[in-house]
Formats: sequence, structure tokens, C-alpha cells
Amino acid sequence: MTQAAHDGYQLPDGFEHCSKLRPVVEATSALDRVRAVVTVLAAPGGCPWDGKQTNRTLLRNLIEETYEYVDTVEADDREGMREELGDLLLQSVFQGVVCQKDSVDPFTLDEVCDRLVNKLITRHPAVFAPDSAQDADDGSGQSPEDVLKLWNEMKRREKHRTSVLEGISHSQGAFLRAAKVVHRVAGSDHADRLSAAFAAETSQAATGDTPESPTAAGLADDILTAIRRADAAGIDIDAALRSRLRAVEDEIVRLEHDLA
Repeated sequence: MTQAAHDGYQLPDGFEHCSKLRPVVEATSALDRVRAVVTVLAAPGGCPWDGKQTNRTLLRNLIEETYEYVDTVEADDREGMREELGDLLLQSVFQGVVCQKDSVDPFTLDEVCDRLVNKLITRHPAVFAPDSAQDADDGSGQSPEDVLKLWNEMKRREKHRTSVLEGISHSQGAFLRAAKVVHRVAGSDHADRLSAAFAAETSQAATGDTPESPTAAGLADDILTAIRRADAAGIDIDAALRSRLRAVEDEIVRLEHDLA
């Protein structure tokens, strides 16, 4: 079996004569190689564990790998990013391969990619304006905020959403969900009225709260208030909290070392 010549990829030493790897060798791109090897692993005769996975059973891995990649980015760990981004890619490709095997509503990664390309094109009309358009440009005249606002507006229209809260995942952690709700409310067409209602609602539970005897609802509203303040100041409160936690953890480890 010959090695792929188009980009110089070489199989790991000792695996050059495995016929199951022929699709990997014959793949026309690095991304296709990933899909090829995952397909072999998930197929009959492949890995028993991989073959029994479903979209649901893979969710924990997807979430864990996402957070591990975030850790490497925030730690400026370039070598770690190479590793964790690969693991994150694996989870995306694995999900796609499992979707293709579904007996009720199968779809392929090619369909996923084509839908993604179409979405990226249609949501950037300024960048991809017809060459004949008098005002055609590369979108450089727009601010990042303008682009994001247009993206969200087109997304709302495409999905026929009637509320700024539609589409916010309920499965994510409460803190991240709260940050998303606050940001959506602040950026809505009725931001003033909705924000006022938000503030009024989150002030009710604090009534009667004291530092000596706080209530669960009162403490939760304190967190929501802090999230609203951060959003108004343009602060990514989740990233800020992760940063502070790392600093606290480093100090705890240092103290443990001194006390040992």
C-alpha cells in the first residue's frame, strides 16, 4: 500500500501494511483523513467502544474537550492547543459519523459542511455582495459590533424567533446561561424596558436579605446583578471568573506546598 503523495502524509511507523487504513492513505486532505479513520473505528470490525456510541453518549466528551481547549487557549499553551483542538475536531467528526449511521434521519458531514458554507455566505452580505453592486465592498466599513448585530438579526429571521431568549440552551450551566440571557436582553430592540423589568425582578428576592441570613434567591439575584454590571461594562464575566479562579487555585497550591 503506497503513501499518499498529495501532501506527504505518512502513516505511523508499523502501520504501513494495514488494509483497513487504505481509506486514510487515499484521503485527499487532512480533514478527510480524520473522517476516514473515525469511520473505520465506528464501523463493524472497528473499535467496539466507538461502534456503540450515540450522539447522546458522546455529549460528555464533547463538553469536556471544549473546556479543555478553552483551558489551553487561556493559558497560552500553543502545544496544548494543537492537542486539544484535535480532540475537539474528533468530537465534531465523530458526531457526524454517528449521524450518518442513524436509521431514522441520517445525514452526512458533507451536508453539514454545505449548510455551514451557505450560512456563512448569506450572513455576510456585505462581504459577498455581487460584483456588479455599486456599493459592493469587502465589509471593512462595518464595525465588529455592526456585523454581530446583523448576524443575530438574520439568525432571528431565519429561525422565526419571536423572543430574544429563544435558542439559549437550557443544558448549559446556569452561570453561562444567565450571562447569555443578560447579554440578549441588553442587545434587544426593547433593551430599556426589558432591562428595567429584569432589574425589578431580581431586586424582589433580595428584600429581607441580610449578610447574616441570606436566602438562596437573594444570593442568586446578587450573581445576576453582577453579571448585568459586567455585561454593561463589556466584561466577559465567565472568562474573568475563570481567570480569578486560576489565581486563587495557584495561591492554594502555593500555600499547600509551604505547609507540607
